[in-house]
Amino acid sequence: MVDVTLETWSPSPVIRKVGNGYARMPASSYADAAARLTARQAVFYRNLIRIAEAVGGGNLPVDFFLPSGEHMYLDRGCIRIAELGGFVKPLHDDDAGVVSSIELGWSV
Repeated sequence: MVDVTLETWSPSPVIRKVGNGYARMPASSYADAAARLTARQAVFYRNLIRIAEAVGGGNLPVDFFLPSGEHMYLDRGCIRIAELGGFVKPLHDDDAGVVSSIELGWSV
C-alpha cells in the first residue's frame, strides 16, 4: 500500500485504476518514443516524487494499492518517456520477466 495523494490529469490519467485486462509487461514492450516535456508528463513526474516520498526511496512499484483499497498503476507511456528522458533509470525485467518497479534517475 502507498499512502499518497496523487495529482490527476484529464482526460488521459497518468496513474490509472487497474482493470480486468491489466498485467505487468516486460521492458521490451514499453515502446513509446521520446517526447518533450508536456503538462501531462510534468504531472506524472510530480506524482513519482510524491510516491518516492511515501515509500521512502527511489524504487517505485509500477502498480500499488491506495489506502482506499483502489489498485492503481503508472501509465506505461509516461514511464517510457520518463526512462528516455533520464527521469527514471533504464527499465529492467524482474525474475518473472516483467517490470514490477522503476527507479528514479537520482538518489533519494
